[in-house]
Order: sequence, then structure tokens, then C-alpha cells
Amino acid sequence: MESLNNVGKSNVLSKRGMRIKNDSTILEIGLQKCLDNGYSDSNPKGIINAGTSENTLSHDIVAEKLSQVESPYLDDPDILKYKDFTGMRTFKNTLCSFLTKYANAHEQLNPDNMVILNGCGSCVAALSIVLCDPGDVLLIPSPFYNAINTMTGRIPLVNLVHVDIGCQVKCIFRELQNDILAIQNNNSPIQRADNKHKLHVILDEIYMFTVFDEKTQFTSVLSLDDLPDPDRTHFIWGFSKDFCMSSLRCGAIYTWNKQVVSALGGVAYWFSVPTAIQFTVDRLLADEEWVADTYLPTNRKRLKDAHEVMSKGLTQLGIPHRVRSAGLYIWADFRKFVSPLTFEAELEMFYELIDAGVYIPAGQCFYCQEPGWFRIIFALSKETQRLGICTHVYGGIDAERNRPTTGDCVVTRHVKEYVYAMEEQECNRVNRPLIAALPQCVQSFDEEIFK
Repeated sequence: MESLNNVGKSNVLSKRGMRIKNDSTILEIGLQKCLDNGYSDSNPKGIINAGTSENTLSHDIVAEKLSQVESPYLDDPDILKYKDFTGMRTFKNTLCSFLTKYANAHEQLNPDNMVILNGCGSCVAALSIVLCDPGDVLLIPSPFYNAINTMTGRIPLVNLVHVDIGCQVKCIFRELQNDILAIQNNNSPIQRADNKHKLHVILDEIYMFTVFDEKTQFTSVLSLDDLPDPDRTHFIWGFSKDFCMSSLRCGAIYTWNKQVVSALGGVAYWFSVPTAIQFTVDRLLADEEWVADTYLPTNRKRLKDAHEVMSKGLTQLGIPHRVRSAGLYIWADFRKFVSPLTFEAELEMFYELIDAGVYIPAGQCFYCQEPGWFRIIFALSKETQRLGICTHVYGGIDAERNRPTTGDCVVTRHVKEYVYAMEEQECNRVNRPLIAALPQCVQSFDEEIFK
């Protein structure tokens, strides 16, 4: 009887269920480790999450504003009933007005063209379902957010073709037989090109309001009045990055194609946003004075300051990196620390960093073409950054990588938040001048940048 029970248990899942169960990404593994053993005041030896793209800088003002929204249940008990699964009409009206203004739309957005779903990930999944058949192909520039594989692959069963940003796209069209859906970010040249291949183009503009450099001008697809094929152009935006509300799970699709809107209505049941959340976010956006005069300028300044702190710190520690004008993260170049310079060694460093107490995803998580790059979130409070640099070392990592030495040496790499700091343990200072200088750099970094 026991053996029969075991047989039953082994076959409890379908093939699809088994595939989903075993399909864990590196990003999911890193996040789960942070959730299970995250750094906090009560757990100072926990793992610091510098890998999940969240903006915690303005949680205080968003939380304060949300706490001021009155409960909808007393005034409108009907809110407890089923509503339109594609979104409340009042919320669509408010969001259309908001995006018309701040995305500089060339025309007033029409609520009939909008579908509200529970996050941008669900928006990508829903569009994949209604625009693709199982086995079809989506073309996407790399590096890109790894979870898009999950959004398009686990349920829609759509394949991704990764195209390096520097590649010529036309060579791929000759090799693919299936219909192709192109996913592009904002400011992509494909949206202005002749759409002779009849591609659907999805513009995910989830970082629209993270621009913090005054000299940088964001161009939304909504602002373009010369789209080559509006019926095949689809816009996505959400609140998780721009309004620090990733857990509320609220995003939107705007499309000019009425058939797509109708088809999305058929799958919205599985991706709908709770009515109470729509009501709350609607009230937040309806306060136009708070959005324009308090939240957006405050968040923009905090992002700029946090980016500056991180960039200065990496520079001081000799870590090359890409200076940004928008977003929540910086690409840091760790190639000189990865030896041999392979994706296998990069993945080893990723796990070593987690063991040392910090979650920083490796470039291969985003399908970078070259090993040695790591994505580090800077949208963290200055106090968290200071603690990340100044608290005790969380682990020792063998650092015999691309560094000549005359004797045995163990270098402790202390990466807290987004700073890659190393301390020497009985090292040859003559052959390792960078290592010798790092403790002084860390002290100087703390005193000068966090003062």
C-alpha cells in the first residue's frame, strides 16, 4: 500500500505542472533567499536585497498618502460586488487623464482602449496569450528582465528570441517561420520604422517616471503621432517602479486595436485587480496637486541623490560602472574580479555574494552577452547604504581571480547594498595595491559621502 501511495504522489502533477514546478529562475532564487533571511534591524546578519528592482526611497510619502484615502466600503458597499474585470470605469478615466498629461500623449487617451490588470508582468502574459499561439516567437532585445521568460513561457507557451541590442534584427526574420511579436522598450527605433514585417510591438514603459536627470527627455510611444502601425502597437505601464507600490499589483495596457481589447477582456478574469486597490490608487492619482508638487519632484530628487551616492562609492572603490539618467539600478563591471571570465565563474560569484550577505544578480540573469556584469539597485535609503558599507563583513570569498600574488591570500569581499568592498587578510600589499587601499577607501567613502 505504501508503494502505491508513493506512485500516486509522484504522478500528482501534470507534465505542465512539473515543468512549472521545476522552472525556477536565478532571480526567484535570490529573492526567496532574501525573503527567508532578509537583512533588518532585528536580523543584522541577514541578506541585503540589492537585486530586486524596487524603489523604497519614497515609501514614506506614498504610505502617508495612501493612509489618508478614506475607506470606500462605507460610502459605496457595492464595491464588494463583481465589477468589470478589465478595470473600473472611474479608474480608467483617471489613469487615462494622468497618462495623457505626463506621457505627453498626442491625443486624449480613450478609456475604451485601456485594460487594467494586476501588474505589468500580467500585462505581458495577457498580450502573449491573445496575440500568439503556443510555439510562436517573441523577439526581445537583450539584456532584458528575466521574468519575461516566465510571463510568456509558463502559461502562454511562447518562445523568446533574444537579440543583442547591437545586432541586426533583419537576419533573424529569415530564420523564423512563426509569427513574431516584438517587445521593445521606449525610444526604440522599431516603432518609427516601416512595419513591413507586420510585427506587433509592445512598449513596456514601466520606468517612465524614474528619469532624474534634468537633461534627459523621456519619449513615450503615446506621444508619437506617426506610428507606422497603430493596430499592432501596444503600451504597458504600471505603478510598481514609478510609484513605489510593487505589492499592490496594478498595471495597464493601452492599445488602439479594438479586437485586442475585446480578447483581453476574455482573459482579464485571471489577471484582475481587486476593486479596493483600484479605488485607492484612483484617489491617489486624483490628487493632482500631490502628484505634481509633492511626489514626483521628491521622488526624482531622491533617485538622483541615491544614484550619485552609489556612483561615487563605486568610483572610489575602483569599480567601473554605467552612469544612468533614469531607472533604479546601475550596471557594475566586475570583470576583473571574475576568473576565469566565464558565465560559470560569474554564477559562482553570484552565489558567493549571497553567502557573503548580499543579493546582486549577475548579468546572465538578464541575458547579457558578456560575463562579469552585475546589476545593483541604488534606490535604497542612504542609511541602508551606510549600514551596508560600515557593518561587519558577512563572509569570506576566495579571491584568487585575475590577481597576481607571491603567496597565499584570502580576500574578504564585503558587498553590502551595492558597494563591492574588499579587505585584505595578510596580503602582499606590493603586488595588490588596490586591495591595500580599499579599507581606507571604505572609511573615506563613509565619512565623505554619508556626511
